[in-house]
Parts: sequence; structure tokens; C-alpha cells
Amino acid sequence: MSVNLIEEQKLRAALRPFRVGRAAFERAVRQRIEKRRTDRDNDPLTGLPSWLRTAAALLPLPATANAAAPGGATGIGSKLLGTLLLPAVSLFVLLGAGLLSAAKVRQIGRRNTAGSVDAQELPEAVRAWWHAHRWGTLTVFAISLGLAAIGATWLLYVFYLVSLGILVYVIAGLSKAGLGNRSVVASSCFIGLMFLGNLAIFSGIGENEIHFLDQHLVAAVFYAGVLLLLPFAAFNELSALRIRWANGGTLPRFLRVILTLPLVAILLGLTAWFVGPILRPITPQRIKTYVESFDAAPFRSASWRQWEIPARWAIDEGLQPNLARPRCLFELELSGEQNGFVLGSAFRTGLIEPTDLGKLRDFASRRESHFSAQRLDLAPQQLTSLAQTGWAIRAAVMSGDLTQPERDYLAHRLHATFEALTTESGDALELALRITQLLTVIDRPVAPAEYRQRVHELMRELQSLQGGGFQLAGGFKRYAVSRTADLETTAYAVELMEIYGVPDGLDLNWVRSFLKPRSRRFDSDRKTIAAVSRDRLERLPGVTPPGWLEVLYYERSLLAAGVLVGLCLTAVLVSPRPSQGKQLTPSSDDEPAGPKTV
Repeated sequence: MSVNLIEEQKLRAALRPFRVGRAAFERAVRQRIEKRRTDRDNDPLTGLPSWLRTAAALLPLPATANAAAPGGATGIGSKLLGTLLLPAVSLFVLLGAGLLSAAKVRQIGRRNTAGSVDAQELPEAVRAWWHAHRWGTLTVFAISLGLAAIGATWLLYVFYLVSLGILVYVIAGLSKAGLGNRSVVASSCFIGLMFLGNLAIFSGIGENEIHFLDQHLVAAVFYAGVLLLLPFAAFNELSALRIRWANGGTLPRFLRVILTLPLVAILLGLTAWFVGPILRPITPQRIKTYVESFDAAPFRSASWRQWEIPARWAIDEGLQPNLARPRCLFELELSGEQNGFVLGSAFRTGLIEPTDLGKLRDFASRRESHFSAQRLDLAPQQLTSLAQTGWAIRAAVMSGDLTQPERDYLAHRLHATFEALTTESGDALELALRITQLLTVIDRPVAPAEYRQRVHELMRELQSLQGGGFQLAGGFKRYAVSRTADLETTAYAVELMEIYGVPDGLDLNWVRSFLKPRSRRFDSDRKTIAAVSRDRLERLPGVTPPGWLEVLYYERSLLAAGVLVGLCLTAVLVSPRPSQGKQLTPSSDDEPAGPKTV
């Protein structure tokens, strides 16, 4: 086998464009070292997760004695709260509180017997008991509303823990008053779980914190508990609605069932909606079907840009989607306005063929604008509106008439544009991705080490850790002045990580939280974009999925809701049936005479 050796001089010359300048490399290293030193001086706990920073406040270490880090308070309340924020301790407290509460409820149930309260007087006695505790009840409801408005998961988690004790107190109080039968306990739990479930829907739970599961599942857990309590609670409530029939009877059982059907249908529908993203995840086949079915663009270029992200993923994964329908839609654009953004999406997804180049009306003028300065021997300038005009570079490459000097000149202009990117310019992450892709198209691929630091700085500056208005934290913003993250920009950031790596100090759990399946993503475009971006994220080199303890900690509110529902069911099942106590005699004017137990 013959081997053609390359001269060392030619090899050095070929690799010289990819060599990082010594001065630039040294300057970047010194800047990073200086930044780490400054951050460490200002905050010894910098770089640690928030829960670990809080835990460090509990340790009497010299490093934390004068720290100004969040969670550095030394009060007893702050220390107790910090202890609850530790993953292992937090889960242990939840488990212990649930077991102790369940044991206490069972103890109350063994001692409890139905009191000798007349059936006619039972509803009035229950209302009187709640009226006597009205101020405590109103206080709990007010706290619930306030915490739901704040939307802080760890606050709600603590409140759910406290709710375990409140539930035990209520059951014990009803038992002492002789009202602790199964129907009354079920009705009390029924109302409480319904209230908490409704709050979980309309609040911003988890918008500013890391969660791997949709926090609307908290509402689904509460509604599941309501459905399980319905046979015990709803019939009791409806039986109090005494309708005077001709024979003086009460509301028949079949009518009670009919009256509960609308409530059951609503709760089942909401629960199925919230659980839907988990029971029916976005699969590669569904993504392929979505890509193939693109035959309408109601929002013009925005619709094309959203479709392009999963389309490129399907092509990269080798799914070989049938693009007949998108091609038909593009032909309408080709014979019409020829929007630059749409042309760019079409080129990047392979919808344009060489025979279509003659139909591009602005191709000649765009191509000329890219090289006019070269003919005037001017230094390479930045490319403006690259997201809208970059298709012309791809068209020039497809035409086959792009010379090597022109490719070199384009590479210089693209590098100049890359170096000028700032967070204030807008769409910086998308432009960084487009420039990287175009350099590959013209056979001048970028060396990742050359721009890794710059891209990582852009990512760190544009990541949004602030949610609100039903928008999640953890994604990446299009503009530095934006308050919340953008899904498309986050998808571009993940693609940049595939090329330039994950920035130091960037917690991928925030990005996972932003891209998690959500029932509140109503349109299939956003659901599909999030799904393909999650897949790209989990396949990044060196990225490992979160451990089970980490998952349980971040979903502690969901677990606490499940424990609270379980405790309600335990309380109902261990409570005595009304017939186990004294036989309750209805009044003669409401029911016919004769022995009957309630």
C-alpha cells in the first residue's frame, strides 16, 4: 500500500488558520483566572448550587464566617429552613412527617366512635364546629393564597408539611366533638384537596425553580385524591340537600350519582390533561409525522423557523422524513414574496434544489453585495442581517461558481461578524449558530477552541434564571433586556453546546427544567421544539442525567402532595362508619317513619 506523505511545511501552512494566537490565549486564561479570583474574594461559595450554599450557612467554617452569600444568615429560623433545603434531610423530614401523621391518625381512628348526633342535626353540628374554628381556617386559606401567588416551591413544600399537622388536628378535633365519622372526615378532606388543587392550577408554582416534571402534576395529585374521596364525601353532602318530595322522602341515590357526574367529568379531564405529557410523550415517530405534515404557515416566517428546528433534528437522526408537503408549501413562497427567513429555513432543511436557483429573484444582487467590498480592496466588513440574507451564501455554494478567494473573503467577513457579536445586538446565539453553520458550508469550518470562550460568555449572559407570567426560568433570552427566556433561542443554545461544549458553571438542570414536557404548551410546535432540544441536551458529550436523589429533591412538593392525599385517604378509611355509632333517627317531617341508619 502506497502512502503519500505531506511535507511538514505544507502541513503547518494548512493548520496555521486554526492555530490560536499565543497572546490571545494567554490573555483569555489570565482573564478567567482573575475573574475566578475576584468571584472567590467576593463570595467564597461561588459556583456552588443554591441548596449547598444554604447548607454552608449551617457550618461554622471560617470560609463562611464573613460570607455575604445568599443563605448566610445565622438566625435560628434561617438555619432550620436551610436544613429543610438539604436534599437528604428534606426527604427524610417528609417521610418522617408522613409516617408520624399516619400513625397519629390511626391512633385517633382506633379510639374514635361515631357520636350520638341526630341525623337531622349532624350537618348543623359540623357547621358549628367549623364556625368555632373559622379564624384558624381563614388564616390557613389566606396563607395558601399568598404562597400560591408567590409561587415558591420550597415555601409550598413547607406548607404541605405543615398541612399534615393541620389535618391531624382537624381529625382529632372532629373526633373529640363526636363528629369524626367517615363521611364528615371525607367531606373535610374533600374540600381541602379541591381548594389546594385549584390553587395549583392558577398559581405560578415552580416558575423560578428547577423541576424535571410539570408542576401542574401537583394539581393532578390533589384531584386524584378528590376523585377517590368522592364516594365518601359527595353523597354525604348531597344527602344534606333534603328535597321534599310528595312522600316526604330525601334525594334518591341515583339522583345523587347524576349530580356528581359533571364534577367527575371535569376532574378526570383536568387530571388527564396534566398527566398527558407523561403518558403520551413526544416520540421520534410523532416528530417525524409533525415534520411531514407541515403544509401551512399561519405566521409566515415564524412558523417556518419553528418547523425548521424539529425538521433538522429529524434529518440529523436519519429518520428520512417525507418533505412533500413542506415542499409544496415552499413552492408557494417561491412563486410569491420569497421571504429571506423562509429561504434560509428551506436551504437548511434541503427543500431547495439546484433547479430552483434561477427562480430566486434577489440572488444576483445579494451575491454581489457580499463581494462588492472585495473588488474595492477594502478590509472585510461584517455581514448585516445575516439571518435574513445568509441563504444567498448557500445558494452561491449550490451554484458551484464560488471561487476559493471568494470563500476566503466570506470566511473573513463571517469571522468579523462573529467577533462583533454582543448580547445587546439581539439574537446573538442564533447568529453564532448561523455563522458556524455557514463557515462549514463554504468549507472553512470554525475551530471550536477559537470561539469557545466567546460563545460561553454569551450563553452565561443570556441565560434567564427568572420566570413569571407562566414563563419558566432556565432557558436563554433573545435579547439581554428581555425578562424571560425564549424557547427557540434555547434550542439554538443547545445546538451551540454540541459544537462548543457546555459553559463552565452553567447548571444544565436549569435548561432541563425549562425544556420539560408541559401541559401548558398547547401548540404542537412548541412541544416538538422542546422535545428535540431535550434530546440534543441529553446527548451532549460528558452530560449525565440527574440522580434519583436529585430528582426526588426537586420534586419534593409533588411528593408532599402525594403524602397529604395518602394521609387523607388513611384518615377516611380508619374513621368509623356513621352506622357504627348510635342509630341516627331522622325527623318525622323529612323522612317516613321506620328504623333507618345513616
